[in-house]
Amino acid sequence: MLGFDFDDHRLRDVAAEYDATPKQIDLSQKRAVKRTAGTIRRLSSKGLQTELGLRNAKALRRRIKEYRVGKGRNSLKIWFGANDLPFSAFKGRPRKVPGGIKFGETMVHGAFVAKVNGKRGVYQRTGDRSYPIIEATLPVADRMMIYLEDEVFVDVDNVFFKHFVSEIRARTLLKVGNG
Repeated sequence: MLGFDFDDHRLRDVAAEYDATPKQIDLSQKRAVKRTAGTIRRLSSKGLQTELGLRNAKALRRRIKEYRVGKGRNSLKIWFGANDLPFSAFKGRPRKVPGGIKFGETMVHGAFVAKVNGKRGVYQRTGDRSYPIIEATLPVADRMMIYLEDEVFVDVDNVFFKHFVSEIRARTLLKVGNG
């Protein structure tokens, strides 16, 4: 779990520059946290799709959730599901080779290509009989975490401050949300 603390002095300096009230600061901070979470979700979904070589971002969007935590609700938790993904989520076509299926550089021993319920995929038997079968999966957790730490979370404080400055500016100069 990664935690991020933002510099309170920097927040106060920005607020003083725009002559913001404490209520405007609090509202701007809450909104900036929410917008930062959305930006992180968008960047990670888009980047992980290309990094992992997925057909589309549908599988990732289901695996990224955000939760508000804390009393002031200025805290946010973003959860990334890093479970293995089925082969059908990835670009490319599996090839049948002696002993199993080869998908890119990955070899799955004992797997086969079949159409189950109208969905073509790579399957494996779970027992010594014909059924039951399960869809074969590919581990993605390590690649996901490395990408997120190296590419997405590096700039989270800059993203937050960009959103915070735009919110303070909108609330003070443009009188947005002061209803």
